[in-house]
Amino acid sequence: MVNLETARVSLTSSQENYLKTICMEVSQNGYAKMSDIADLLSVKKSSVNAALNVLADKNLINYKPYSQITLTPLGFKKAKEIIKRFEVMYNFFCEILKLSREEAVANSCRMEHAMSEELFRRIDKFCEFTKEVYGNDPNYRKRLDELLS
Repeated sequence: MVNLETARVSLTSSQENYLKTICMEVSQNGYAKMSDIADLLSVKKSSVNAALNVLADKNLINYKPYSQITLTPLGFKKAKEIIKRFEVMYNFFCEILKLSREEAVANSCRMEHAMSEELFRRIDKFCEFTKEVYGNDPNYRKRLDELLS
């Protein structure tokens, strides 16, 4: 379901990638550093600085130059929503469509930014339904594998 508080925060695909990267770094280290973000996203520190200022202006991160970067509660919620979109699409591509890991990652990265909330909601529900109803049915998996071959 859409969180109205975070839905009001409009981000570009690039800003979503920064927020997701910051969230992963904060989860791993307790904070993020500009140099690590630049390395992970293969961008210049000046680009990271500009993105961090925008995210801070939107009250998604706590950022001051030369300091550790952390998420605000709103930023954490928004990052988790973005990560969930990626994970649902990745599982859909891998588990249901049986795409390779590389292709699933590449498509999930694109889809997490591009799909509407309604499309995301329906794919998420479809995946839940498929697991619940057909999850352990070898005939279903065999038929689906044949169809996708």
